[in-house]
Order: sequence, then C-alpha cells, then structure tokens
Amino acid sequence: MILCERCPDEPSCRNCLNELRVGRSAQKVLPPRQVRLTLLADGAEAVAELRAVSRTAVGLYCPGQPLHGRIEVELAADFRIIGSLVRGIRNVPYYVLDIEKVLRRNEVLERLLLDEFHRWHLSGELDPASLLKNMRERNDEWSRIIKQELQKLSILRQVGAIYLYLVEDGRLRPLGTARVDEPLEQEMRRLAARAADAGTALREQVVAPDGSRVYELYASPLPDRTCGLALIDITEAIAEERRRQKKEWDLYKQVLASVTGDKLVLLTDEELFVLIREGEMLAAIDVRAPEDLSRLRRECRRVLEPLGMADKRLLQYIVALNEAASNTLKHGSGGTVTLYRANEQVCRAVVHDQGGGIDLEELPRATLIQGYSTRNSLGVGFHVMLRCCDRLLLCSSSAGTKLVLECRVQPL
Repeated sequence: MILCERCPDEPSCRNCLNELRVGRSAQKVLPPRQVRLTLLADGAEAVAELRAVSRTAVGLYCPGQPLHGRIEVELAADFRIIGSLVRGIRNVPYYVLDIEKVLRRNEVLERLLLDEFHRWHLSGELDPASLLKNMRERNDEWSRIIKQELQKLSILRQVGAIYLYLVEDGRLRPLGTARVDEPLEQEMRRLAARAADAGTALREQVVAPDGSRVYELYASPLPDRTCGLALIDITEAIAEERRRQKKEWDLYKQVLASVTGDKLVLLTDEELFVLIREGEMLAAIDVRAPEDLSRLRRECRRVLEPLGMADKRLLQYIVALNEAASNTLKHGSGGTVTLYRANEQVCRAVVHDQGGGIDLEELPRATLIQGYSTRNSLGVGFHVMLRCCDRLLLCSSSAGTKLVLECRVQPL
C-alpha cells in the first residue's frame, strides 16, 4: 500500500480503508484522532492516530513505535477496544487492528463474528456455489429448489432469509420477488465483479448498514457469462452458536472447579482482562528459546523476593512458572510471562502462548489426566503447577492459551 501524499487530508483516497478488507463499510476518521495504546504483552504504551474504522477492524498510524501482538486502544475514559494486529504495511507505520473485544463502561461486548463461525466459513459445508452453477432456468421455481437445498446444510438450520440474485449483462436482478436494500446490493455488485475478474467463486461476510443483521455472501461465475449470488442471513446462526458455546463453557467451568476443589478456574477473555488490570505489573519476560528459562527464573526471583515470600514457597512458585513457560516452548514457539502483584497478599503470573488454544472438549483430558500431552494441551507439567500454586486460571481461544498462576505471599 502507498499512503496518499496528502494523507490524512485527502477524503477521496481509500488506500487506508482498503487495507481493512471490509468492503465499503469502513469509514475515514477526519481529522485523525489521537488515541493511547497499550501493548498487552509487555505493558508498553504508545500514542497513535486513528485513521480508519469499521465494525471489525480499525486502522492505526503509529510512526513513533513499532506495534505487535495484542493491543488495547483507549478511545475514551470508558470506551476501549482490544484486538490483534493482523497485518502491517511494509515500510509504512500503518497497522490494521482486528477487533476482539469492545469494553464500554461496565459492559463487555462480543465482537460481531465468532471464531467458531470463521471455522464454518473456511469449511466446505457452507458452499452453495455448486448449486448456483447448476442454474439454468432463472425463475421462482429454481429459487425455491436452491433455497430448499441450502436449508439442508447443517450449519444453516438457524438461518433467516436467503436471497438469490443474478448479474446478467452488467445488471443485478433478484431471482424471485424478494430483494434487499440498496447498500447490500452494492456489496453484491462489488463481489460479483471480483468473482468475474478472478474466474472463481468468492465468499464474504457483510453487515447490514444499521448493524442489525449479518450475512454470508457468495458470488459464483456461471458458464454463460453471468454470475449467481446467494445472500444468506446468518444472524440467528451466530446467536445460537453463542448460546451453545456459553452453555458448554459454563458446564466445563463448573466440572473443573468441582473436581479440583476450585483450584482450576476457567476464565473468559473479559474476566482475564479485568483480573490483570486489578494489580501492578512487576515484570514481563519473553521466552522464545530454552536458554531463556534460566533468565526467567532469575528475573522471577529478583522481583518476588522483596515481597516477603518464604523461601520454600518462592521456590515452588518459580518451579511452577518454569513448567508453564517450558510448555510454551514444547507446544508452540514460546510465549510471554508477565508478573503482577494483585494486592498485598497475592501474586499472579500470566503465561501467554501464541498457539492454537485448547479445544473445549479436550479441556478435561488436557488439564486433569496426568501425563496427557498434545500440541494443544498444558503438557505433563500441569500437575506440578497445580500442586505448587494456590490457583490456576485458564483462558484458551484460537488466539492462544493464557494461564494465570496465582500464589499467596503467605499461605492461609
């Protein structure tokens, strides 16, 4: 990408918007707004310009400091977003932040699109392109048949409306009587043009202008130089998946807490975020290679000894931290250990790796069966951690696993 020479004062230039990859739903921030950033891996702070926004991503211009990893952006005193940098522009300090959480006052909002739905999106199950290619007679009967076939897909049991369109001789027209508002039809024209240029079927997720509905949009070039489109309302499918995941999560949380005497607690991202903001950060240590473990042990001892922890208790805690950090190397490419003093009596260490997280159905085996070890588990040292700490708090998602090791300065 090349930033416009008059950036950010050229309203007609869309370079910074195009990098968000969200179609025409992105908007420029004119004039750019200065925002404060916190790099969550090490607590470093920076100042950037907010130049572009959408519902799922924002564009940040930060020439003063390289940005990486997960970041908190403070938009106002009671309005913050948390996200991961999904791409930067080579030789240009312009970054795109993929929004994960929106925190407004005491409310934590889910991002609009779920990780689970992205897995559906990448699977072949939700794929009406083959049905669109079989269209020959373009009439209401074919629309009815295609919709009937689409409804058989297991993922689409919670879908709302399905709208079918055809681009013919450059004109977009619905197959049947039902049609959507003009902004969504503009998105259809855009994707149809891209599919025609690429010569292959394309798919995107689009959001209604008022933000109330989410759609899956497919465009499939047809043999007769037309292009078939399917716009599927997936709002209820997403809501249903959220309800299912929450119910399943609550069940696992109760079971794991019960069988470990409340020593193992599952956390959501929101709960972890609130937890780590309670205390004072003491140190952040990157662990990228086995030789970093000795440096980790030395730094932990240096930081924790002045707190008055007994020698035996301190040694046990350092052993647990070493095991947690070792697992980030065994099952991934390393991670970061961040030490906090929650209050006068409690220390916490957050160990964050960049792996694929632990699947929910694997949690009991990955945490409770001694010796059970896979790439996405906590490893064979987990029982050492559980024995040497007062509490373990676990937060796992596709963005990685975050393990909080909690230890009281003085035992109860």
